[in-house]
Amino acid sequence: MGFGRDLRNSHEGLLKLQDWELKLLETVKRFMTLRVKSDKEYSALLLNLSQQSEKQEATDYLSTVSKSWAQVVRQTEELGRVMRGHADDLNSGPLHRLATLIRDKQQVKKSYQSLHQQLESHNHKVTRSDLEKLKTTYRQLSRDANNAKDKYREAVAKGEQSFTFLFCFII
Repeated sequence: MGFGRDLRNSHEGLLKLQDWELKLLETVKRFMTLRVKSDKEYSALLLNLSQQSEKQEATDYLSTVSKSWAQVVRQTEELGRVMRGHADDLNSGPLHRLATLIRDKQQVKKSYQSLHQQLESHNHKVTRSDLEKLKTTYRQLSRDANNAKDKYREAVAKGEQSFTFLFCFII
């Protein structure tokens, strides 16, 4: 009866797979959360840096160096805005969907375990309780059949004695 053992092994395998997937998804979520946090901090630092550089910028004299420096500051500020936007997009999009996926997988695992437990309980009831009831009924019916067989033999024996007695009486 290897089928039942194979199912138990597959149940344990499915649980291990679900646990592994959940652990991996939690790791990805932590990574993405840290990435969002670090990108927001980095963008805030870039914006702060560009704002401080603009304050110190001298607008009295325009040279190619000052124009280049202004361009570096603008590019730094733009990079800070872009990184903040990307961090916000990552936080609201994939990270939110990942959190939803994790909750769904946890719910599926909980449902699977509940259904498996119900099936195990039903299987136990059928194989143990119902089987014992059927065995008890079989034993009782077997005793009844043996008793009926004994009564039949007694009746046949009495019938033969009566027939012999009658036959002797007629002769």
